[in-house]
Amino acid sequence: MLRIRASERAALDVNLLLDLAPALLIAWLAVPPLARTAGRLGLIDVPKDRSTHATPVPRIGGIAIALGLVGAIGILALRGHAALDAGGTWVPYLVPAVLYFAIGLADDRRGLAPGMKFILQGSAAACAVALGLRWDGSPVGPFVAIEFGGLTPVLTWLWFVAVVVLVNFVDGIDLITASVAVIVLGAAAGGGAGPGDGMLYLLAAAAVVGFGYWNLRPARAFPGDAATHLLGFLIATAAMRLPGETTALPWAVASAPLLPGVIDVALGLAAKLRHGVPLWRAHSQHLYQRLTRVGWSHAGVALRYGVLAAAALLMVTVIGPRWGLWACLGLSAPILLWHVGLGLWRTRTIPYRF
Repeated sequence: MLRIRASERAALDVNLLLDLAPALLIAWLAVPPLARTAGRLGLIDVPKDRSTHATPVPRIGGIAIALGLVGAIGILALRGHAALDAGGTWVPYLVPAVLYFAIGLADDRRGLAPGMKFILQGSAAACAVALGLRWDGSPVGPFVAIEFGGLTPVLTWLWFVAVVVLVNFVDGIDLITASVAVIVLGAAAGGGAGPGDGMLYLLAAAAVVGFGYWNLRPARAFPGDAATHLLGFLIATAAMRLPGETTALPWAVASAPLLPGVIDVALGLAAKLRHGVPLWRAHSQHLYQRLTRVGWSHAGVALRYGVLAAAALLMVTVIGPRWGLWACLGLSAPILLWHVGLGLWRTRTIPYRF
């Protein structure tokens, strides 16, 4: 009996690798040809005053990730994979994903004005809501259910907008977007959320890993807004579901890995207020960027944020349910104090330049 179970497990592992390999390989293989044509596509990130890189870098990561995701879904369809049996379930996820990707790509090419960008983001979020995606708010351990009743569509829209903006903000050094996105997408996949019982998130995570190889410093490609918009939307959907059709992660599980990014954005906004800078102005004064200026490597800082995201996930999935809310908060507090306090102390000599 044990031998049968072991063989079944091995078969499942092989099948899973076969499912994920196309997404990873397509995204990985797509980067070199895309990088060679980036100039003609208008997708070159030329260094500016607020940039952390010194030479032009192709901003084509979003296209590579999208190609990996779409190519892998197409291969699953050709194989008649069971994850695609409920084809209609995928549509409310994929249609807004395409819209968000297009918005990000347009911003990469032309640089959208903040107002226009917000209108387009809001329209894509409204499309997702119109297609039936709703905030789930399920409880986990000591984290109770959060429900909004008749306001659920409005709060769902706000969640989409907020998460996409957050992921877009937390993209200022090499590998940091990939490190955080893989944690959240992996959690969503492990929780069986979304279409195909988590398959959408597995494929997206594999595509991110494939692209991530080229985003190692010195980066040969940047994710760009096309990637942050696409990944931001997918990350936001982890807490969403189609009533009666798909499942979602509990709200605490879906949001906990985003906490390091939320803190970083809050610190950046506080610095802007302190220096009289408009809140909507782009800048390179996030804590993760300032850490690289005091000697930390991009990969080291990205790993730091990935570990923090994983630790937050551990707190709400293991510590909280086993030992309660106070144990979760008690263990989280020193980690956050170490991250924020030590980070601010180490960067105290670096002046803020907006």
